[in-house]
Amino acid sequence: MVENAEEDSKTTESNQSTEATVDIEAAKTEAVNGLLKEMGVDSTDSLKGIVEAQNETSKANQTDLENSQSDLKKANDNNLNLSSQVTSLLASNAVLKAGITSEHMEDATILAQAKVNNGSAKDFDKAIADVIKSNPQFKGTQIQTGSDGAALDGSNKSNNQTELTREEFEKMNYGQRLKVFTEQPEKYKEFTNR
Repeated sequence: MVENAEEDSKTTESNQSTEATVDIEAAKTEAVNGLLKEMGVDSTDSLKGIVEAQNETSKANQTDLENSQSDLKKANDNNLNLSSQVTSLLASNAVLKAGITSEHMEDATILAQAKVNNGSAKDFDKAIADVIKSNPQFKGTQIQTGSDGAALDGSNKSNNQTELTREEFEKMNYGQRLKVFTEQPEKYKEFTNR
């Protein structure tokens, strides 16, 4: 009897446990169905279908975005290339209009582009004028150089070069005469009879 009582007790506990499990599962299913109905979905399978469709749409949108970014990058690269070509042509045109000799065209073009790019000149015509001023040989002009080897363009020549007299020359020391020799060789020859 004691054995039967124990078996009955185990069976009762097992039945109660099964009933509790069934009640929990039923409550869970009922809660999920209620939530799905609030969202406007009929079943979990419908929800899975909606999620899969959204994932596919998201992948397609990502692919479209990547393709658009690639096309934009190509267009930007082409734009930069064309902009560079236009800049080069503008510089070449300014060089041609300025009368630069053919052997110095590339050098003058590069220098003018550098002046425009760094902002020291607003346009290529101004940049070419600056380049010619500092490099008169680009136009085929014979250049005079100072004692330091820099090209003399009129603005950096000494004001007294044409006014030097024989008396002033004779009063000069060796260093001053050397300066006359390098800056005004004609005057030096005239005063030294050489």
